[in-house]
Amino acid sequence: MHRITPFTVLISLLIALPLGFLLLYPAVVRCSFVGFSADFQQVQNRENVLYISQSTPSRQQKQLIANDQQASERIRTFWSGKQGQAILIYCHSPEQYADYCGGSSESSAGCSLGTPWGTSFLVLRPEGNNADVIAHERCHDELLARVGWWRTNRQIPQWFNEGLALMVDYRFTNPHVGSLQRARDFHDEWEYRTYGRQMALSLNEIETMRGFFGGDYHHVMLAYYTGATEVSRWLAKVGNKGPVDLARRVGEGEGFEEVYPTLAHQVKQKRLPGSPAH
Repeated sequence: MHRITPFTVLISLLIALPLGFLLLYPAVVRCSFVGFSADFQQVQNRENVLYISQSTPSRQQKQLIANDQQASERIRTFWSGKQGQAILIYCHSPEQYADYCGGSSESSAGCSLGTPWGTSFLVLRPEGNNADVIAHERCHDELLARVGWWRTNRQIPQWFNEGLALMVDYRFTNPHVGSLQRARDFHDEWEYRTYGRQMALSLNEIETMRGFFGGDYHHVMLAYYTGATEVSRWLAKVGNKGPVDLARRVGEGEGFEEVYPTLAHQVKQKRLPGSPAH
């Protein structure tokens, strides 16, 4: 009879855990092997790798490449550099998108998929061929790259992840204003959507993916504005270095719940609009 040693247990776990992850998330398997699919062609866009559906017209392909470059520049500016290397997969049909994005909402324009071993993917449907959606998804990837897969899933609340992504996604507010004014703009829209705070969501209610996305369209949009209102307030206090410092410290092992308020208290306080309740 073979003797079971700690080494054999470790090796078994190293093999079983990735296999178990892939079985639970078949979309990740498809993304991982997209390079072997005849339905996609690979394009190198500076430092980014793109796989574009063969059915995509040439004009849309050129627009996608330009939009990805613009989105990547936003990430470099916002994060003072770019560490994320997510592979972008552009789907030309709802069926392709469903295969490569998995259980994501059918109404979403894009989704992000990360893995414990460091590879990540951004999957877009045709509606996602714009700089805002790509920058949004690449911001998720940048946070993941800096914090790490495990700590992102264990430490980073969904309201922060989504709220931060809206800072480089210009569909919701005018980005060409100061950080304080942008925080006020998000707050004003949040007030409107909560009917004067009568239907407000607390941050605790939208900490998880299920809490954030587990509702109708009104719930999800309110969740986005709730996260963006809180993050924009925080960003107006901590400045451009705030996200970088937070990602570094949480990635090194500090808790988000300690780092997030600490960074705000280390800078001069500004008068800001009210935030969603914890």
